[in-house]
Amino acid sequence: MHLQAGRFPEAQDLAAGLTGADLAAVHAVRDHTARALDRVRHGSRPPADALAALNEAQRAAPAVAELAWNGEVVTTVRRRPGSPGARLSAWLAEAAAELLTDPAVAKIRQCEAGDCVMLFLPARPRRRWCSPARCGNRVRVARHYQRHK
Repeated sequence: MHLQAGRFPEAQDLAAGLTGADLAAVHAVRDHTARALDRVRHGSRPPADALAALNEAQRAAPAVAELAWNGEVVTTVRRRPGSPGARLSAWLAEAAAELLTDPAVAKIRQCEAGDCVMLFLPARPRRRWCSPARCGNRVRVARHYQRHK
């Protein structure tokens, strides 16, 4: 999951102040997301404990839309209270919730390169690798080597 700076303004600044406990919370969100995503993208029911953990991470630092006047118009920025780890975990859990509920989740694929663990959403139906320039090129080079060996 990539946190977009515009959607999650705090997330970019949070990484600097993370403690070991904060990192453990972020890793837990990552692990629960992976477990749920593995099931959902194959059309199966996600583990209840994974969904509960993602919901709990969001509840630990609920988002608040703060209004401000920038001199010309009223603006809104979504902020979360709490420790850096709780806030970052909540942003990640929110992004995971959006991913898991997106109809395109069923199209997510695992890279076909043998040594790659990346998942990707293919732009074209025949795409097989997360990165044609990296994984795709390595597979093609290995195939060429085997043919000419």
